Amino acid sequence: MKDGVRIVREFFNIQREVFFSYRWDVLSYLIGLLIQVAVMGIFASLVTIDANIEQYGTDSFLQFFLIGFIVHNIIFLPRGSLSKLLIGRSFPMLYASPAGMVAIFVGINAWNVVWSLMIMGLITVIFVLFYGLVIHINLGALLVILAGFTLTFALELFSAGFRAATKARQDPINWFLNLTSQLVSGLYFPPDALPWWLQPISKIHPERYILEMARLTMGGGYSVSQIWPSFVNLALTTGVMLLVGIAMFRWGVGKAMQLGTLGHV
Repeated sequence: MKDGVRIVREFFNIQREVFFSYRWDVLSYLIGLLIQVAVMGIFASLVTIDANIEQYGTDSFLQFFLIGFIVHNIIFLPRGSLSKLLIGRSFPMLYASPAGMVAIFVGINAWNVVWSLMIMGLITVIFVLFYGLVIHINLGALLVILAGFTLTFALELFSAGFRAATKARQDPINWFLNLTSQLVSGLYFPPDALPWWLQPISKIHPERYILEMARLTMGGGYSVSQIWPSFVNLALTTGVMLLVGIAMFRWGVGKAMQLGTLGHV
């Protein structure tokens, strides 16, 4: 346990130092981020939608849009975290090292997760101070975000296993979900405002329900009991997908090891 913590800390420190060594890149990124946040806030302030925004726990499209943006970016943090490691050219060397793979996985992703959460915290503060965003941090919101984060990680397990075995650039499930996410999940517009022919796709997209519950809890202050039936469905979906993801990951890694292609692109 102690060695694992030390390995994670060393990975974290190295990646942090490398990240900040590109000073102009960091500065330009932050400037671009502030401009992007300003554009998003102005855009959301000007848009009017002929839909019942209040049913999502938000009293304006601005609140609807900003909460969706924050939650979307947090729950998608695990995307690519495992598959990029598994099919990377440095994986065989890491796999043969005396360090545990769990410690390596956590260490390689630790800085990215911490930095991303810091950025999302900064964005949230800007939204609150300059755009009047009202958010409620309660147990319901935390559970919804945790479930969404876990579901994304389950999908990442599936993707990593599929890509390890087939060497494909993308797996079919994540390809479909990523392709349709911005359009039908309710990230930018209420699902009930979509054309009728997109409604069936919207109803099977898991992010739709994550964002709906996140807006109700974070925007409307709903408690866990008020979203319980929907949350149970999300938890069951997450549990099933986690089992499927683990099975695919084990199969994919086993297949790649059998063929001697683990770590090959």
